[in-house]
Parts: sequence; C-alpha cells; structure tokens
Amino acid sequence: MAASSTAQFAKRNGAARRSVIPRAAAPDAKAPAMASTELTYNKLLLTILDANPYLSDGSRTAVATAAHMAKTYNSKVTVLVVDEPGTDNTDPAKRIESITWHLKDRGCDNFEVVEKAITSPASVLVGDMADEIGADMVVLSSEAVHAKHVDANQLAEFVSCPVLLLP
Repeated sequence: MAASSTAQFAKRNGAARRSVIPRAAAPDAKAPAMASTELTYNKLLLTILDANPYLSDGSRTAVATAAHMAKTYNSKVTVLVVDEPGTDNTDPAKRIESITWHLKDRGCDNFEVVEKAITSPASVLVGDMADEIGADMVVLSSEAVHAKHVDANQLAEFVSCPVLLLP
C-alpha cells in the first residue's frame, strides 16, 4: 500500500523518484596525480601553564601526548613553561625536572625547555613562540583554558598552526 501511495505522489507532483548509485571513477590519465600527503609534525610546542612543580593531571596528559607524538613522528619538542605573575611557584627547578623526567620516561629525548615570564597575554606568547620555532602543532592542556590562563579565542587568532587541547 505504501509503495502505491508513493507512486501516486510522484505522479501527482510530476516527479519521478531517482536514486543515486555511487561509483568509483576510473583514474583519468589527464588528471594530475594526487600527491600522497601525510601529516607530519616535525616541531611540537608543548605549553605548560601550570605552577604545580609536580604537574597537574592535565599537564601530565599533555606531556605524555607530546612525547608519544615525538616518538611517532620523530619530532623535536619545545616545552614552553610559562610563569604567570602572582602564581606561587616555590620550586621552578623541580617543575623543569618533573617535565624532563616525564618526557624521558616516555622515550622522548629530543626536546628543549624554554621558560618565559608573561609580558603579554599568554595566548599571544604561545602564538609568538609557535611562530619563532616554526611549530607544526601546539599541545596544551584544556585546564589552562578553564583556569583562564589562556583565552581560546585568542589562541585561535594568534596561533598559526593546529592546536591540540587535551582534557
């Protein structure tokens, strides 16, 4: 009954029901060959905006992810450690030691740690550093956004490469 009512509807509206069957096109000899492009991440910028010398869960996740990506893509990791004014970082050397330990523990030996104090908004600082090193990706804990250390809108504006925000 339903099939006949559909046919009657199609006849009334003057339209015949058409179906589309997808088919793979044969490669055209005249068409340019598609280059096999893979995503490569040769330079990663790992941003730590955490005053905790032993790193928060989010920062540890970001460090672990950056280390895994560095092993997978044979990348260099630049760790940007941002010190915000007013934060109580009693032992900055311990924080650097903790970051170094976490990276080496996960098999990442090709890294550099850069400490910067905030002189402009943190999002601008991250964007400037990403441009300075020619980063292919910025890895960042979403805790930094939730804690208002960085503004996600400004990250989108000032960072010219993909940003991986991790929980």
